[in-house]
Amino acid sequence: MADIFVSYARHDKALVAPLVAALEREGYSVWWDPAIAPGQEFDRQIVAELDAARAVIVVWTPVSVDSRWVRGEAREAADRGILVPVRFEGAKMPLDVRSLHTTDLDHWGENPTSVAFKEVLRALSALFTLGTRQSTIAATGSGENFVSIAVLPFVNMSADPDQEYFSDGLSEELINQLVKIKSLRVAGRTSSFVFKGKTDDLRSIGNKLGVNHVLEGSVRKAGQRLRIAAQLISCRDGFHLWSDTYDRRLDDVFAIQDEVAAAVAKALGITFGFGEAAPLPAARTNFEAYDKYLRAVALASGPATVHRCVALLREALALDPDFAPARAGLVGIYALMMIFFPESIEQTTKAMTVAVQDTLARLPGHWAGHHAMGVSHMVRSEWLAADSALARGHALAPSSELSASLNYAILLGAVGRSAEAVSILEAARNVDPLSLMTASLLQTELDVVGRPDAAQAEYERTIDLPGGREVAEHEAVIRLWPSGNVAAIRAQAQRFLSAQGVPMQVLRQVYEVFDQPQAALELLRDAFDDPAYQYPTYLMILGWYAAQFGDNALALAAMRRAFVGKHGFSVHALWYPVMGAARKSADFKQLVRDVGLYEYWRASGRWGDFVRPTGDNDFEVVR
Repeated sequence: MADIFVSYARHDKALVAPLVAALEREGYSVWWDPAIAPGQEFDRQIVAELDAARAVIVVWTPVSVDSRWVRGEAREAADRGILVPVRFEGAKMPLDVRSLHTTDLDHWGENPTSVAFKEVLRALSALFTLGTRQSTIAATGSGENFVSIAVLPFVNMSADPDQEYFSDGLSEELINQLVKIKSLRVAGRTSSFVFKGKTDDLRSIGNKLGVNHVLEGSVRKAGQRLRIAAQLISCRDGFHLWSDTYDRRLDDVFAIQDEVAAAVAKALGITFGFGEAAPLPAARTNFEAYDKYLRAVALASGPATVHRCVALLREALALDPDFAPARAGLVGIYALMMIFFPESIEQTTKAMTVAVQDTLARLPGHWAGHHAMGVSHMVRSEWLAADSALARGHALAPSSELSASLNYAILLGAVGRSAEAVSILEAARNVDPLSLMTASLLQTELDVVGRPDAAQAEYERTIDLPGGREVAEHEAVIRLWPSGNVAAIRAQAQRFLSAQGVPMQVLRQVYEVFDQPQAALELLRDAFDDPAYQYPTYLMILGWYAAQFGDNALALAAMRRAFVGKHGFSVHALWYPVMGAARKSADFKQLVRDVGLYEYWRASGRWGDFVRPTGDNDFEVVR
């Protein structure tokens, strides 16, 4: 994604092209719509580029002032504080942007040393410096004018400890409420919940989460009564900005969520002067459906509980078929089940298809519908349709919906657009810095794009985070392998093997002889024919290790069986550094055709980081 998005009317292309060229000579990356490749979905790429831009240059001319697209892009950029307006031909600008300083370029003469062009550069420099400062604030929690908050898990004060799911669910719903306030940065759920049951100093919490306020509280359920206490506290000095207690009936929980969110927004508005925020309505459903949904969320943590999770979500949807969070959750759980239970992938795929169709029928304009459709296409290796749907879901979803970012990044990694995947994952990390899943996926893509030092730094940053560490520990082994340090590799391998959710016995055997390549390859060849390993994920891993020990033919055979024979969809494995030598073969080129990647590249025009077109019906691998 580019640093600068240029908004203009096509009629003015000749005026804009020299400006773009001058900016690029200054070292900026610039996106303007001639960069769209034939066949791409125009709206989708515009949304993605506009969202990612650090500055938006709007070119006002007598023609562009009448363009609803240019005016809309200008309003969005102004709302985000990244608008840099320029003018040609004395254009009379729209009323809502006349108060902003605009640089007149009629006489710049395409001269990069002109006063007018230097004024544009100064405006960009100021914006980029501010963006860097805000990133620093987000990482440190400093900065008095940067308004940010974390919702810590509310404490369950009920007599029954099993009611903890309810207090956790209330905390998550408040995050979803607050994230709707544009002026407020809200730490993600995973990061906030790291502090569950802990007594860390508030200043320390603020530094770790990159926020300057926390909302904390407690929940007590007793029969049909509910008591919720909440308080908003400054991380800097421990000052209580607001607190309140709500004694209500149980089915008033949605109204309480509205009132707490509005009160927090008002307290921050009074303190920081950006005005009061209107109450933000919570997702409405009947209480029984909501309760079942919260119980399901609490169980969505591993193979042992996902079937009960599915049952609860179905029960919730039977009570309220239009309950969007439950519909999104059901599709997400089915995707996890494909990984946890590869032997049941056909049955799970059918169930997911029905769930997706129901979601789209019930929620055609909701992010969850697009996201569900994208996941469904992705698991069937329908890359072009998956890209379109997941990109739309990502654009529509609030930042608190981590799955929208992670699944879109997974799709980008699969089709070889790993540099873009890194950008998506870095943005997700900024929202949820203590999410181990985000960190693990980011480490993978950093390795893929050739940044192993950054991947290792991310591994070390998150080494103490709770959660499933299988992916992160495995990436660390592979990263360490080229060093040849036998003791270090064995030690890291033990950490990986201990973290495996579903152990592959052959890997334990391989690591015992990993300094004997031929012995290791014999084990891998036997496993390739072993019925116990005939599932896509297992075959993919066998392919990695075959490539690591130099048998590229076995590596590609395993990958072919995983992705073509067994219809696996984790084709990001093809772009791992260890597959570099295998990618040079004709068999690799045929494999990517057979899994549909070439068709995707040709149709979308997005060739990614590893291949480029040659002629009308061929391509070459460049990495």
